[in-house]
Amino acid sequence: MSDSSAKHPESRPEAPEMAYEDLAELFRRLGTGQTPTSLHASLAGILAAGHRMSSEDWVHWALELLAPTETVTEGHHIILKGLYVWTLQSLEDTGLGFTLLLPTDEAPLDERLDALSDWSGSFLGAFGSVGVVAEGQALPEAVEEVLEDLSAIAQVDTEYDEGDQAEADFLAISEHVRLGVLTLFLEYNANAASDDEPPVVH
Repeated sequence: MSDSSAKHPESRPEAPEMAYEDLAELFRRLGTGQTPTSLHASLAGILAAGHRMSSEDWVHWALELLAPTETVTEGHHIILKGLYVWTLQSLEDTGLGFTLLLPTDEAPLDERLDALSDWSGSFLGAFGSVGVVAEGQALPEAVEEVLEDLSAIAQVDTEYDEGDQAEADFLAISEHVRLGVLTLFLEYNANAASDDEPPVVH
């Protein structure tokens, strides 16, 4: 896409914050087996790798991933576009305001750990699909550490006992993932450019 406006799907209005439960309800109504966690992580992975989409490409790509079984309306498109803008704005936030879209603190710990593991795996899959890291390519040490850590977290055992220490461990791991994603975003977005075709995430 030669139009520079294609870097962002909108004219960059301030996007409202996306709530996990609201998106989860939307996904249930759409009849998709995907979760807000997996879609947000996949989007973050694409953006962190320096890839940008037009709003039409993003909605098409997101709906392919969601594979809804119910009717998709213009209202659903608006929400998906809002998710794109909100995620990109939070990654670009100089105050490091980026957050992971995970179940709320009221959800059982094992459910949140499972979601964090899913987030890490979905992020890695999308980040890798863009092709910014070539096989055999030497990586900056910080980038290599982040990718290794996310890979380990994606395979973490989610059967933890409830308790203060387990909660503290979860918060520490979540923060580690969040800062790792920001490290990758800063590394690969100095000259972020749009592409004509959205990447395929498997």
